[in-house]
Amino acid sequence: MPTSVIGLFEDRETARKVVDALTKAGFKEDAVETLADTGVDTITERLVEAGYDEDKARGYGKALETGGALIVADVDDAKADAALETMRQFEVLTPEALRERNSKQEGEQKAQVIEEKLEVGKAATTSGKRLKTEVSEREVEETVALKEENVDVERSRVGRTLKPDEADKAIGERTVEVTATTEKPVVSKQAQVVEEVALSKQSGQREETVSGTARRQDVKVEDVDQKKSGSSKKS
Repeated sequence: MPTSVIGLFEDRETARKVVDALTKAGFKEDAVETLADTGVDTITERLVEAGYDEDKARGYGKALETGGALIVADVDDAKADAALETMRQFEVLTPEALRERNSKQEGEQKAQVIEEKLEVGKAATTSGKRLKTEVSEREVEETVALKEENVDVERSRVGRTLKPDEADKAIGERTVEVTATTEKPVVSKQAQVVEEVALSKQSGQREETVSGTARRQDVKVEDVDQKKSGSSKKS
């Protein structure tokens, strides 16, 4: 036979933890219900349906008007004690205790003093230079002086008579050769290192002052003048 086990807790967050604990303990999640600000009549009817006295049920409903949450778990009779023990792992309140706790919280007003602090750290950033070679071409003109020789043939008419002995020497096969030399340009390439570029790294330290705006919220206590209400009549 099913039995309804109830527990009253301070807020919804606590009630959520109770539901998690019940499901981990093996109780079905759809058999565990959370009631909060659903109205006095609705909560009263739900608890009367679960077998509670109407006046007691209405007391729970009125207590929930001030806040809090009510857990209703429908479990087998044999598991009712286990469900109750699971709920008691958290602070289970009576309706009177819940109303008293919420009334204290409503009557107590707080203000906070908040101050921001400027925290300065260090972040490493990288920068550097890279060497990259590029090949380009350009037209180069050079002027060179070249020697040029030509062989000229010149014929001239001569009317001289040779003597017999001169004729014997002059007549015969003979080769006369003149060589002319002509220079022409020859282009060759030779690579020369004209400059070297090197990268090096130096480390050191420097100091830098940083600034920022830090806010602070203070609490100022002021006296409030209580004005009397009413009317006066002059004669």
